[in-house]
Formats: sequence, C-alpha cells, structure tokens
Amino acid sequence: MIESLDLRAILSRNIKNARGTLHITQAQLAECADISLSYVIDIERCRTWVSDKTLRNLARALNREAYELLIPLEQESTLAPDKKKRVVEQIAALINAEKAALKKNLDESMEDMLRQIVHLYAE
Repeated sequence: MIESLDLRAILSRNIKNARGTLHITQAQLAECADISLSYVIDIERCRTWVSDKTLRNLARALNREAYELLIPLEQESTLAPDKKKRVVEQIAALINAEKAALKKNLDESMEDMLRQIVHLYAE
C-alpha cells in the first residue's frame, strides 16, 4: 500500500515534472488552477495535501487526468491495466482515509469550540 507521505512525494514530483514539460512557473500554475502560489509551493514541498477539487484543478491546469498526478512516474508506463487499476484504488482509499481523518479532526475541533462558547455564555 502506498503511504501518505509517499503519495505526497509522488504528487509533488508529478506536478514539478508536468510544469517543466509545459514550461510554466509555480505562479502560472497557481493562477491556472485558481489556487494561491503559497499553496502550490506547499504541495510541491510535500507540506500539505490537496482536496479533490484542487487535484482536479491542478490536473486541468497541467493538461493531465487527476489520477495521473498520483501514479509514480517510474511505474506509469510499465503498469499493466489491472495493476494500474489497483494502484488507483489504493490511492483512492488513501485519499478517503485522509478525508475521514480531516473530517474527524474538524468535527472534534468544532465540538470543543462549541463547548467553550457554551461555557462562556454560562458564566
């Protein structure tokens, strides 16, 4: 199974390579993908993960399919169709797990914030 940090590194490398092929800067990519330059930099430095919408925007801006940005370059051309499908399924499972963890963290933070607000009004 592909690990989260590996997936970020794959995404980063694929974005950099695609930008190089298109001869565009990070700033140009940010503008085309409708995201901030600092977000592009953070993605390329493996500091952050992307939403499905951002992944689609990046892929569109780079003339790629979203799944292509998540397949290791060294494997892309050599993967058999069934292996490529399994890799894409693993990537989808990892993305769903990341989304679930983010949602859980957000839910917990919001619950905590609500408790604090209720506590302030109760005083």
